Amino acid sequence: MQPTHSVTFRDRQTGFSLLELMIVVVIIGIVTALALPGMSQASRERRIQQAAVTVLDIAREVRTRAMYRGRAQTLIITQSGAALRLDAYEGSSPSCRLSNFGPGALDPAQRVANLDLTDARFTRDNLGASIALPTATTYLQICYTPLGAAFYSVTPIVTASQGWSNDTSTLGMGGVFQINVFQTTGGATRRILIPLGGMPRMRT
Repeated sequence: MQPTHSVTFRDRQTGFSLLELMIVVVIIGIVTALALPGMSQASRERRIQQAAVTVLDIAREVRTRAMYRGRAQTLIITQSGAALRLDAYEGSSPSCRLSNFGPGALDPAQRVANLDLTDARFTRDNLGASIALPTATTYLQICYTPLGAAFYSVTPIVTASQGWSNDTSTLGMGGVFQINVFQTTGGATRRILIPLGGMPRMRT
């Protein structure tokens, strides 16, 4: 009778070779490099959308603030290069004229909101913004009263006697002020529409 021999088989250990790991790393690097520009663009678009929403929020707040504060409120929008600066002030009376919203009379303590789109945190995303009016202008000032009336001027209100206008026929675009916020390198334009007789809104 032949003696029996027990043979023990070791479990084969599986794993990746160094070459296989290097190939995986290279593939991940290529996929990341292809996806990164799209991700960066999406991130910039999101921040520009947030900037446009902030512009809209300020425009809405100025109008509603006049009603619940019982004082005239003014929104001053100035063009600075390829972007805008917004400053909102509270008046001293319910009247736009009596509140004297002239540049020399505006008290920094009465400023209730401001947004400077020329700031580096916006320009690094290639953000651009402009006032769309029938005639070329780099200045727009809107005043709201507690009764819901709205007036505007495309030149700085220097003195209390200087007249405001509520004539929408000169504005075009259905009597609506339009603020454009966009990325200078491409992408969608956000349009903030500010009607004299209604609530500001946005469309893309």
